[in-house]
Amino acid sequence: MIEIESLVSSALYHTVSLITIMNSVAAGAIMLGVVGDDAERKAVRGIARRNSIATLVAMLLTFLAGSYIFSILGISTHSLMVFGGVVLMMMGLHMVSGQTKRVNHSQDETAAAQEQDDISVVPLSIPVIVGPGLATTLITLSATSKNIEAYISVLVAIVIACFINYLVLANMTLVKRTIGIQGIKILTRVMGLVVGSIAAQMILEGAKALFA
Repeated sequence: MIEIESLVSSALYHTVSLITIMNSVAAGAIMLGVVGDDAERKAVRGIARRNSIATLVAMLLTFLAGSYIFSILGISTHSLMVFGGVVLMMMGLHMVSGQTKRVNHSQDETAAAQEQDDISVVPLSIPVIVGPGLATTLITLSATSKNIEAYISVLVAIVIACFINYLVLANMTLVKRTIGIQGIKILTRVMGLVVGSIAAQMILEGAKALFA
């Protein structure tokens, strides 16, 4: 029997973790850098909608199928936790140092985005939002979810995180105007601390299980 209180608590924890790793505010800043701060509200909302749908599909596919792929390859869950933690640690360090999303995409990919008519899926969804850090986290969650309650909590967290991603991107012009570039940088650094903490926990838990 599913315990509602435990499910809500777990879903809330996973939601916060996913939102932090996704870093939609930084992705929104990249979006405005391509379409311009004066882009029409309807156009921005269109990009946000398509991006959030693509992100939702990518996250669900990664979560539902990722662990099976690694299982077929014979890679243990704990090894994946250690590697995923290292990737997240790199991502967190770059966020804290102000090198936003460097782990997820290169400068060449950002430059290529300038030439695209629609950036909502590539590169904004993949690899800016659904990059190596988020992908390894989702695969790890899939591999470590031992019961239906754990699976449901992650699935709920994915849906909520993507909805929040839409709200952030759709209102990014207002967000940027309210907190400014410096505010975005400060927020990104704070989120980097959270990402780094999640990474440290993954590495320690994975390493402990491997050595045991």
